[in-house]
Amino acid sequence: MTTARESEQDYLSRLLQMNPLGCTEEILARRHHYLNSHSAEYPFLADVDLNFIDRKQRARQKIETIRRNFWQVNAQSLLAQLDKLDVHEFPELGFSVSRLQQVARLKGEFARLQQHHACFEEFYEQFTQLVVASPEEAERLRTRNGESTSIELADLDLNTPRDYQRIAEVVQKQFPELYELEKYWLNQVAVSGRERSSINRTVNVLYALIIASIGLVLLLALFYLPETLTG
Repeated sequence: MTTARESEQDYLSRLLQMNPLGCTEEILARRHHYLNSHSAEYPFLADVDLNFIDRKQRARQKIETIRRNFWQVNAQSLLAQLDKLDVHEFPELGFSVSRLQQVARLKGEFARLQQHHACFEEFYEQFTQLVVASPEEAERLRTRNGESTSIELADLDLNTPRDYQRIAEVVQKQFPELYELEKYWLNQVAVSGRERSSINRTVNVLYALIIASIGLVLLLALFYLPETLTG
């Protein structure tokens, strides 16, 4: 009993001396090992053995390697690699592993989507890159795609906005499991496609009116100019 009480006091004393802003990961590591110190599998570790940050970095690197090769590896191999990762200490990495496992199980659906007549390469690459990206990278990609949409509003090609709108709606209706992976982004794609189509139609109408006006002015000039010269 005395030893247990002393261990608890030592544990609390160490934690109270740490800055929670600068030592977050070490605090979590100490808590994890303290709570599991009764288990032979998770013995209480001394300072020199607490390589929490190193273990986390190695796990992150393995996940990044899987991400880089994700679409070149079959689903069974991906799931086997992901199952081997020990990320019980790192909840945020656990989320990433669960996400990749979910996408790996849906690789057959992605293959079907790629063969759909409404799917096109630009959209498919953006979608597949987004669903396996890290949370930070995924947010950057969503922002970048949103900015690209705004830049392309002046594009006079009416097909591209309609294509994006169409494929986003196809995913929602025909591939519900894929839609759930990135429904917020897909909804943005559909809305942006409708807005871009509307704006592009307006721009084209204005462009046609300007051309017609210029043509009319030139026609009138050709009609009245001879009379002016002879008069």
